[in-house]
Amino acid sequence: MNAAFFDTKILLYAADATATSKVDTARALLRTRRVVVSPQILMECYCALRRDLNLSAPLARQWVDMLSEEIVVPTEAADIRAALQWAEQFQVSHWESLVLRAAEKAQCDLVYTENLRHGQMYGPVRVCNPFIEDFMAEQEG
Repeated sequence: MNAAFFDTKILLYAADATATSKVDTARALLRTRRVVVSPQILMECYCALRRDLNLSAPLARQWVDMLSEEIVVPTEAADIRAALQWAEQFQVSHWESLVLRAAEKAQCDLVYTENLRHGQMYGPVRVCNPFIEDFMAEQEG
């Protein structure tokens, strides 16, 4: 199973009870990909599950617990410094650059996100908006 780094919003769609194509796509990715996240993503997920999906604290914690069983890339001071350099280099937010840095650190060459430019390479990491195209499906087919 191919690994990919998952950004918060993709995980949030998977937790949504609403039946939409984005929900279906996000859930399919969780079933077919090795999920890689960072502490930043876990905390963002918890906040978004509570705020955006109105989940109770225990239910939101269950989602975070489930995601914590996946590959969680630790964040260290060197990662912050590298992310800030990437933010300047690629003209992206410091939060998005920290996602890219975590993916690079985990040796994931793919980040699923809606927040960055689909198909663009950021150093060794390529961004995929899975609602447009799933690059990993190409590798398997």
